[in-house]
Amino acid sequence: MYESFFGLREPAFNLAPDPRFLWLSDTHEEGLAALVYGITRRKGFMLLTGEVGTGKTTLLRAALDQIPTDTDVALVLNTSDLSPLDLLRLVANEFRLPDCESKVDYVIELNRFLLAQLEAGQNTVLIIDEAQNLDARLLEEVRLLSNLETDTEKLLQIVLTGQPELREKLAAQELRQLRQRVAIEHHILQLQPDEVGAYLRHRIEVAGGDYDEVFQAGAETAFYDYSGGCPRLISLLADRVMLSAFAKELKPIPVAMIEKKAKQMAEARLAPTAEQRDG
Repeated sequence: MYESFFGLREPAFNLAPDPRFLWLSDTHEEGLAALVYGITRRKGFMLLTGEVGTGKTTLLRAALDQIPTDTDVALVLNTSDLSPLDLLRLVANEFRLPDCESKVDYVIELNRFLLAQLEAGQNTVLIIDEAQNLDARLLEEVRLLSNLETDTEKLLQIVLTGQPELREKLAAQELRQLRQRVAIEHHILQLQPDEVGAYLRHRIEVAGGDYDEVFQAGAETAFYDYSGGCPRLISLLADRVMLSAFAKELKPIPVAMIEKKAKQMAEARLAPTAEQRDG
């Protein structure tokens, strides 16, 4: 809507996990390297965690763009209210395996598939997103899948991604066997104050714009104060304030305008819902 006004080819702050817009802070660069290394070297279990909005999914998609083409990937996104059989059915469906009647049958089919993949020189990766939703029973089921291996090779690379609660779950005594199998682990941090400007500039330039023609000098502080360094919140504020500035035909966007919009959004976020007021 406002793209042409700011000289952009496309939206710069879309919340879709487009790897082109990933800006590699130190924490994101390290996480990307860890994922690519773990998958290509067949390290088995990998763990990627971070607060909501820190860019886990975008980082994951960037890693998948960098791994060799001889890699088949299954992505499980729906992790709520699953039974162990449901989980195996989802995994089998992602790998285009036939439906089975029992967990044992699914494991047999999966093992047969993975051995064929190895013989064909293919690497196989299972990614479970929002894995903090899995209970101990399901996490144990995932651990059992990691037992599918030869004497020298991990047949299945498993990447668990989720919020910090996932690390807390894996610290439980009952999951110590799974915790000990994690070969690669990375926790994504929020952006630091001196990284916010680079994040904003990168996204605007990828979208075809000129950062200095969009925001006035000093805007970075206002973005950080509102977001605490969370990339998703930075993008939300940038999108809203660019829309407001477009409506007023105002550019580059003044810092005061960003601060005002940030205050409005913060107040709206903290305002009680109708249910909370009635309660």
